[in-house]
Amino acid sequence: MAESTDTPPVVCDTQPAVAAVHNELLCYLQSKSSLMTYDHLVKLVTDFYSKDEVFSARLTVERYLPSRLPRRQGPNSTRVTVEDILKMILNPEVKLPVFYATALDRLPPVDASHCDVSAILKELQVLRAEVRVAADLRQEVVSMSSDMAKMKAEIDDMRVKLTSAVDDMWPAVSASSNIETNSQTVPVLSSAKSFSKHAQSLQTDSGTINKKPPRKPVIGKSKDRKLTSVVTSRTVELFISRLHPHTSCNEVKECADSIVQADNIVPLEIQCQSLKPKVEGLYASFHVSLRVGSADLSHAITLLMNADLWPAGVFVKRYYKPKDGSEQS
Repeated sequence: MAESTDTPPVVCDTQPAVAAVHNELLCYLQSKSSLMTYDHLVKLVTDFYSKDEVFSARLTVERYLPSRLPRRQGPNSTRVTVEDILKMILNPEVKLPVFYATALDRLPPVDASHCDVSAILKELQVLRAEVRVAADLRQEVVSMSSDMAKMKAEIDDMRVKLTSAVDDMWPAVSASSNIETNSQTVPVLSSAKSFSKHAQSLQTDSGTINKKPPRKPVIGKSKDRKLTSVVTSRTVELFISRLHPHTSCNEVKECADSIVQADNIVPLEIQCQSLKPKVEGLYASFHVSLRVGSADLSHAITLLMNADLWPAGVFVKRYYKPKDGSEQS
């Protein structure tokens, strides 16, 4: 029997290599899954990437899975979806391509051993720019402070010179005022006065001259003098209501007179007028006018508007005549 020369076929169990796929989130999970704990990695990715980026990564992973991942809903849908993706990456039975990233700023730094140098460089550049701006502002503030100090020194110097010049000229001006006015003294006097006014205006502008407030007029109070002033009077008008329907004007006048005379205020005249109430027979209302001295006006009003001096239940207020001419009730 002839020996067979046929060789058995060679079986190759290697699969064609899958091209690398671009996705920053999947690249980060794939590279950090062997370095970081599960919960820490899920929390970091959930906080850094947006919801759209997470669901886009889920669609990319589903291309290489025999079945789709579950669609998560609710407030924690993003975190649960990240957990599903990470489980597929950690599953040794699932063959996934190698994912790569082009935007390094979309790879969150972890710690000193897993930091992103490009992100640190960007932060450092921004920090340097802010420091330069702060340094420029500081220089401007220092220069403005020095300029203000110089201006203040110049103003103080001018103030001293003007004051000394005015003090030197006033004796000559006062001496020339005692001499008869002639053609030579008039120009000197006028120029001195104009210079004095100019100096006063400059000092007023700089705030060195503070004008004294005018004194207020006074009104005499002494009664031990032979002079007498003109008697002036003022009228206090009151509206009195809620009185008994049979109350008369004389009774109201006597009550008002006794209130003011209790404190030594003698009314010059008291007038009382009955007013028509809204409901006749239920209560009575009156308009009372007391004419007192102008000096006693304030005190009289205080007495007449004191509730403790009027009978209980009586309604009293200041009376103001209506503009339309009607009577107040």
